[in-house]
Amino acid sequence: MMVAALITASLTGAALLGSPVPAQADTGPGAAIIDQTYENDADVFQTMNKWTPLNDSESVMGYPKGLDRDRSGNIKAAALADVRRTYDPEQAISDAEKAARQYAGDERNPEALRVSALRLAEGWPEGPGGSIHDIRRNTKDDTLPSTPLSAEEYCGMANNDPGHPAYGQTAPCVFVGKLDEKYPVRGASDAITGEGKLTYKISASVTDEKSVTEGWSAGGKIAPKLISKDQADIGAEASFSYSYTSTSVSRVQNTLETAVEINVPKDKRGYLEGRANGAYYTGYLVLRDIDGSNQETTVAIPARVYVQAPHSSTPITWFKRLSSS
Repeated sequence: MMVAALITASLTGAALLGSPVPAQADTGPGAAIIDQTYENDADVFQTMNKWTPLNDSESVMGYPKGLDRDRSGNIKAAALADVRRTYDPEQAISDAEKAARQYAGDERNPEALRVSALRLAEGWPEGPGGSIHDIRRNTKDDTLPSTPLSAEEYCGMANNDPGHPAYGQTAPCVFVGKLDEKYPVRGASDAITGEGKLTYKISASVTDEKSVTEGWSAGGKIAPKLISKDQADIGAEASFSYSYTSTSVSRVQNTLETAVEINVPKDKRGYLEGRANGAYYTGYLVLRDIDGSNQETTVAIPARVYVQAPHSSTPITWFKRLSSS
């Protein structure tokens, strides 16, 4: 039986992963602006590492909303030849199964999603046991073996029929990745050289967050705002999407508008820099499929995904930067 029939044809968007836990107030970068100046990237990373620590590897349940895209919204295709240099796909499949079992064993998560996660690691009861491994060439090579669905369409499936035994279950999908790019820059002001003062208002808004526990977590979109005294706004240009880790309990929240000033000495160049509180992870979207002959296939699709730091509810941190003029 095809997995589409098992889950039913009624599809919904993804939503919160697990039982919602109130986000805790951050310290340090949680204030949105670090009230001191920084003259080199090493000090910026040291501060971020202290207050917004990252893991060397992460997992995300479902199709990751933080998939790396260009400004037009098109997927940046990670190639197998590049990804496998640092992460073997067979190891990724093993790691995905481990992450799925961990999720399934966490009683804070909805029972239906715990069953869905276990499908990735152990398959379906009517299946043959075990699965064929299908390693794809790049992120866009993602059509399912048993259907014409893309990975995004497949992983977004959920059973919404309250009378069905599989109510609340969804397709078994998980992203696993290794740390690639820490705290990417997401917005920067114009710079001034020589003695003077920069004055800005900063904030960040979060959209597309889900509040219903139905389907996998997809995260949302973060839109930083940096407004100068003449009301110029960098806004939408720096917007980016994010995913939550499979174990995350902190939710990303909007930040209030805050005024900030940078006093620039005469021999320095000054500007304001926004750093996202998370990182890009490079790895594989791993999903398990079953066709009409009950043949199961585990597919590994190379991908690069931005993941929110697991213990931070603040989307972005602003730094006052100085450099030699």
